[in-house]
Amino acid sequence: MKFTELADYPLPRGVVTEWIPAVTSADRWSEDHRPLAYTHEEHCRHSLAKAATGTSEDVGASWIGAVFEIHERYDPVLLRRALTTWTSRHETFRSTVSADGTESDGSVRLSRSTVAADAVDVVPRVVGRRRSGSDVHDHVVSFFGRTLSPFRWPHCLVATVDDILVTDEPGEKFLLVFGADHSVMDAYSMLLAVSELRRLYEFEVHGRDPRLAETASHVDFSVLDRRTGDGLTVDHEVVQTWSSFLGETGFPRFPLDVSTDRPCAARQSSLSTDILSADLTDDLARRSRSDGASMTAALVAAMTLATRDLTGTRRLRFAMPMHTRFEPRFAESIGWYVGVVPVDVHIDPQSDFTDALHRAVAGLDAVKGYARQPYSKVARLLGIDSVPQFVVSYLDLRHTPDAESWPLWNTRTLRSATASRDEVYLWILRTPRGLNVSARFPGHEIAVDRVHAFVSRLQAVLHDVVGAGPLERTAPQTVVESVRA
Repeated sequence: MKFTELADYPLPRGVVTEWIPAVTSADRWSEDHRPLAYTHEEHCRHSLAKAATGTSEDVGASWIGAVFEIHERYDPVLLRRALTTWTSRHETFRSTVSADGTESDGSVRLSRSTVAADAVDVVPRVVGRRRSGSDVHDHVVSFFGRTLSPFRWPHCLVATVDDILVTDEPGEKFLLVFGADHSVMDAYSMLLAVSELRRLYEFEVHGRDPRLAETASHVDFSVLDRRTGDGLTVDHEVVQTWSSFLGETGFPRFPLDVSTDRPCAARQSSLSTDILSADLTDDLARRSRSDGASMTAALVAAMTLATRDLTGTRRLRFAMPMHTRFEPRFAESIGWYVGVVPVDVHIDPQSDFTDALHRAVAGLDAVKGYARQPYSKVARLLGIDSVPQFVVSYLDLRHTPDAESWPLWNTRTLRSATASRDEVYLWILRTPRGLNVSARFPGHEIAVDRVHAFVSRLQAVLHDVVGAGPLERTAPQTVVESVRA
């Protein structure tokens, strides 16, 4: 599993169809007084600010999604039914936000509206045959980029490519790509969506039970999130910890300087690489458990050692997203269930992996549960408007529905192009095939070299920990998915 841009996926040529949710009657919309989650509100306000101060560096709508193959005959009537069922199933897809008026503090008023499950349909629009994968890419990216917005419903769109000419005859499969505004979907939701969409289509084709449990609504979760955030004060332990973590300089940066004085593109580059096989990943997990530590702690420890090896710095600081699906009813709900915690780990010059692991455990334990406290409210209390610069996310996806079939379906999770001159994001994914690192970072040679060096050193540390011996190559064992200088 890789998390990259659509440009890095080998798209086929074929007939492109856009699938756009619609409401059967405009009067089915109703005012919804349930509040926005804090992260959702911040996302909307950021979008308004970006629109008001947009520059030539902006690259259109920001979206996430996935692309995969469905190895069944393409039937637009059956697919329409499957997509309509899916849109109806998740209330977050049937809710939208408008900016209409002014609050007492002068900010824009945000209001929610929701439509009933039985009032939605999904309407196909056949675009026509595209002669190459590049043409397919350009059309789909444009479709998502010009349409998706936190203020313009629908917030999730689908495109398909059928009549794919694999040889001289059409194959019995088609490609499905979906994109969503971040307000209605997080990384885990992308993978839940892959499974659900395939199962719902297979139900329409074969009558096979999709085995989808009843699931709660993210709109209801937003009420809980708001209640939690409203209880925070500037004296709260979580707020004070964040205040100390951010200090006077704000969010920490990537441990290797990726800045440059030379003119460079703001648009970011990306890479994705497998750093441990499944067997070695299992060895790392056993090694960590024997010390009473989690895989998350093991990776934090390894990154701290890699930082010391490359820079001499014995401290690693970053922001780490963590899920907020704390109730079973939200386990398979699609929505944005992510908080963020501050991670700060110190080691000594002589620290080995065991010592670094214990320190990582202590660092993570110190912020345990912090993800439940909305960072957007923390930032508001502290008067902070800066955004994370170095972010590390870890997801164990082995038990996600149908994870074992992702390689067969050529599944890949997607993000839109991002414009930033200083952000570095790492996504470390554990799948049935092992550990993968995907990254985005500034689009110039210095950043490319240094992010590669960090990932390569991280891989070497992990190989040493599990006794796999030195890597055969000294060059970064990575696959660069896209580099834009």
